[in-house]
Amino acid sequence: MYFIDVQGTLISDDTRLPIEGAIEFIDYLNSSKIPYVVITNNTKHTSEEFLEYLHSIGFKIPKEAYLDPFSMLESSLKEKNIVAFGQKSFIEVLETLGYTIDTQNPKALVISISKDYTSEDYAKMIEYASRGIEIIGMHETSIYAKDGKKYPGVGAILQLVSFATNRKYSVVGKPSVQFYEKARQMIGCEFADITIISDDMIGDILGAQKLGIKGVFVLSGKIKEANEVLSTLSSLEQPKEVYKNIGELLWKKKN
Repeated sequence: MYFIDVQGTLISDDTRLPIEGAIEFIDYLNSSKIPYVVITNNTKHTSEEFLEYLHSIGFKIPKEAYLDPFSMLESSLKEKNIVAFGQKSFIEVLETLGYTIDTQNPKALVISISKDYTSEDYAKMIEYASRGIEIIGMHETSIYAKDGKKYPGVGAILQLVSFATNRKYSVVGKPSVQFYEKARQMIGCEFADITIISDDMIGDILGAQKLGIKGVFVLSGKIKEANEVLSTLSSLEQPKEVYKNIGELLWKKKN
């Protein structure tokens, strides 16, 4: 049974096309009737639109096997007047979900990803957080890979804001316990029976392993050299397995 990341694991961060062996891996799970949930940090499109995109490039992922932060947000954030930071498409999706962008008197600060954040944006986040309103991260990714560069992920930004204001934040996507618990319920088994496959060791796998989930780290996304990350981890934090990509994992399972 599997939790499977999308960006950097199933599709390329740059081209947004399937990574070698990714479609075949999903087909293998479907044909073998092995339960799985695709767990993505998608915040650029509605859940329905992003799943439809995955279908359009060849992934036969059932609706009941898909989970993203938007799937969790509405139950986690009841306040509708918010201030949000992220790409334009993220703001547009929030508005379709019934949230109102209120820069004057927001009840919550919601942070997603963007490679174009400036010092001024960080200053605004700190100012809003200092008001004591709720701080929510759409996920807690360590690094955002784009155009061959690595930018601070939402997790890094949340920690910046938290350290600057001495205020706590919550996360609706990976690696929050609530997100993984929802995915576990979708499969209907115990955490110890699940393996997570992801290219984000810090932002996805470490949190999952703390719940007893087995970690598989793939080098097809943010990190290309395993020791860049693995050398920073304790022996207890090491993933169960490391592969070049999900296709290599499939080859091993079949052979």
